[in-house]
Amino acid sequence: MSQELTVVNNPVPQEIVVAKKVNALSRLFTLKPATLELVSKSTRQENATPGTFRVTQTNESFKEMRVVMIFEPVEQREMYRKGEYTKDAKECFSLDNTSPHPRAKNPPALYCASCPMGELMWDGWRRAKDKGVTGDQLTALLPKCRRYWHLFVADRTTKMPYYLNVKGVSVKPFETAMQNVARLFQMIITNLKVEKKPIPESIGDIIWKISFTLYPELRSGTWQMGFKDFKVMTSEDAAEFGQILEDINTRRTAGHLQSQEASEQEEEAAALTGQPAGNRVRQAEVVSVQTNEVAKQNAQIQI
Repeated sequence: MSQELTVVNNPVPQEIVVAKKVNALSRLFTLKPATLELVSKSTRQENATPGTFRVTQTNESFKEMRVVMIFEPVEQREMYRKGEYTKDAKECFSLDNTSPHPRAKNPPALYCASCPMGELMWDGWRRAKDKGVTGDQLTALLPKCRRYWHLFVADRTTKMPYYLNVKGVSVKPFETAMQNVARLFQMIITNLKVEKKPIPESIGDIIWKISFTLYPELRSGTWQMGFKDFKVMTSEDAAEFGQILEDINTRRTAGHLQSQEASEQEEEAAALTGQPAGNRVRQAEVVSVQTNEVAKQNAQIQI
């Protein structure tokens, strides 16, 4: 008695086929935020030029970039073994400056505020400095776990999204530069009150309306980030970035936005292989520098 294979003709509804295809293409061609870094003098990355901003995944580089902060800056922390700055040497890290990340290898404390390797070390450093301690002895007393600022920015011209970490000697200039943003916040709010328009409820509601130029600066032999030419965008440009913000928030809520960790893992992989996804190098359009005082900048604000 012969046995025949019975084939069941049960076609998948066309709408399901179309939905799966759209979802697959959406995952494939959705733009991922890349990681942007300021290349240091000690870099070992091939074709990386110190004193330029480099997209770690592609090795694309910029001398300057006009950017917009899409979200509020986030204060974070990290601690490496002495003299080593690789993935394996990262002993502890925090993405909220409150507690160690669950994947931290060797967290010294449950909370960042009570960590003996963090801000608490500043007291000993200050006492030693007051006693005249200098050089390597004083440097050894600096916090082993360093705080930094994590930014989500977009290129003002291309609208390309980037993750950017402001670390080391760039932290203080960044925090000082944010006072320019604070002044612009106040001017925007004042104008909104005069026009009897809704007042922003948080920094996140307003920060994406301000653009500035990111540039490299050589200080005492070390490259650090510079921040200049802060301006409020026109209402038309702000509306365009508002749409970008809405799209990113939608993708983030749906879990379709590449996370900071995933982006940095790609960066680490590129650093290990020395072969970024591409080797395209271009120079960003040079933005003219305005050295007007803050009061004069405020007078030119466009809402």
